[in-house]
Amino acid sequence: MKYSLICNRPPFDEVKVMISNKKTIWINERNDEDTYAEFLGGFQKTEEGKVVLKIACEGHFAVYLNDQLVFFGASADYPWYKQYQKKDISLFCKEENELKILVWYPGRDSSTYIKDEPGLFFSVEQMGNVLLESGTHILARMNCNYKNGYCKNITTQLGFSFFYDNTIENQMPHQQSVERKVIEKLYLRKTGEIKLGKRVKANCVKLENGYLIDLGEETVGFCDLEFVSPTEQEVLISYGEHLLDGSVPRIIEERDFSVGFRARQGENHYLNPFRRLAGRYLQVECEFPLEVSYIGIRPTDRRVIANKKNFEDPLLQKIYDVSVNTLKKCMHEHYEDCPWREQAMYILDSRNQMLCGYYAFKGYSYQRENLLFIAKGQRADGLMSLCFPAGIDIPIPFFSLAYFLQVAEYVQYTGDASVLLKVKSVLDRIRRAFEERIDETGLIPNFPYPCWNFYEWSEASNNEPETRRTKEDKYVLQYDFILNCMYVMACNVYERLYGDKINTESMLGAIHNTFYNQKKGLYKLSTNGEAYSQLGNSVAILAGLGDADIADRIVTDNSLIPVTLSMNTFYYDALLSVSDKYSTFVIDDIKRKYGKMIGQGATTFWETEKGWEDFAGAGSLCHGWSAIPVYYLSKLLFNRL
Repeated sequence: MKYSLICNRPPFDEVKVMISNKKTIWINERNDEDTYAEFLGGFQKTEEGKVVLKIACEGHFAVYLNDQLVFFGASADYPWYKQYQKKDISLFCKEENELKILVWYPGRDSSTYIKDEPGLFFSVEQMGNVLLESGTHILARMNCNYKNGYCKNITTQLGFSFFYDNTIENQMPHQQSVERKVIEKLYLRKTGEIKLGKRVKANCVKLENGYLIDLGEETVGFCDLEFVSPTEQEVLISYGEHLLDGSVPRIIEERDFSVGFRARQGENHYLNPFRRLAGRYLQVECEFPLEVSYIGIRPTDRRVIANKKNFEDPLLQKIYDVSVNTLKKCMHEHYEDCPWREQAMYILDSRNQMLCGYYAFKGYSYQRENLLFIAKGQRADGLMSLCFPAGIDIPIPFFSLAYFLQVAEYVQYTGDASVLLKVKSVLDRIRRAFEERIDETGLIPNFPYPCWNFYEWSEASNNEPETRRTKEDKYVLQYDFILNCMYVMACNVYERLYGDKINTESMLGAIHNTFYNQKKGLYKLSTNGEAYSQLGNSVAILAGLGDADIADRIVTDNSLIPVTLSMNTFYYDALLSVSDKYSTFVIDDIKRKYGKMIGQGATTFWETEKGWEDFAGAGSLCHGWSAIPVYYLSKLLFNRL
């Protein structure tokens, strides 16, 4: 049935709040990578009334008012869709005020950032009057405490680490700011503010050449240091989610999970307001012993209002609570896959997170803004980017089709159909990108470079070598079962949303004839091989090809490649669509898979069931897509939002 394009709940404020034709400022005319700049200005609070700061930058910002950190954030946006953030700073204002803004400009593409030229815009306003605004009159200089041009990657996806020199007193003279690019429009970012939490308890154990810090649970936030050093010395701080032979595994293949700090003799106080770290453990390496008051990660969790649920089964209660905690750790400027290794928003990951959020938290503005933000990341070829925003882009066609599900579920669970008009052209372009590839077989072949034909992290489904292929590599034609079924599912969803009939019967016939093994009673994954998986045959059921016999086989046939944590949604949905009798199975399966992690001390749920040992030791122990028990336990045991 077609959804009404009229909301049956009060819509969000759709009035565009934007700032037009503003020039950004910077310290110079250069675009040097990994640069830290500071800007200084003053203003008077002239009368009673709210004082509001509006700010946008290329990269990350930290705002200090009268030497107090009052606001921080990342401009996680697109060069073609720039956003600003807004904060009421009235409580921090005096009659005379000094405003200092630090900006970190990465300047290199990653999975969380698209490089553009550096720049800052800000405005301090009271009762409609501008008290201070960015311009050439604003004093500026490089911040030389940070090692500018350091360009040391933590991971390729996440981007740069940092090195801070606390022995330096910045003597560089302030100069007038330089005008940079004109931004035609700045749109208000509506995902809300991230708050700086209190210090968490940290257990500090002395090692031979430093200290091991245990925060007790997965923690996400800023590096926070307070100690006395007997002399000037360099301090290396590694962070991680687990220990290996009693130490934090700092180097994992090409990754380096560490930050640097040069301590001054005497007292050292430092809080980094830019780069979020994540994990349970910190390892501090130093030549001379420190007198430690505190070393830890200061939480930067997004404030949410949770819907409390009480379960009779203590294990289910623990699984639910840990799932909710996992969700919280993966919500900042946007949804994140994992806070330790990437901090990137993917369609598939955020789809799972949104489904859980409808049940776990009150309100749905965060889901809406992320859904629309994803829509801004459509590529010229009609596919969606790998991440949002992403300067490193290896698009996954399967994820583009999952966006149809994400949109439909948002409308289903919120009643807010106003998004349908906003994303229709995006969905239309995705459909065309797939329709145009249907060949004489009636099927869609796998996508060539630069695409990644990924389905899940399992045998015969991850196609990970494709992430390293080049335009010169020979294209190998094959047809993938899941891709073609997902296209059918996307067309069915589109028809429900907009009422436009799309005939997929001939494609379903071609899929069946190509992939079905009569003897096994199952569908294989690809024309290249004879692999069969739980995910593939779950998708068969959801696309309208499977039946109760296939449902029974995917549960009982041990020869099938098991479904991974990220794809449990397809597995459980397929079973529940066949019969309510699988409700007990789903709950028991959740208890088995997630109870095992609980038994190993998990405070957040892992990327895969292998935990840190997966991906050559780089498996994350906090992954948003694995919070999915929230959704199924709520639906099956509470049956209400």
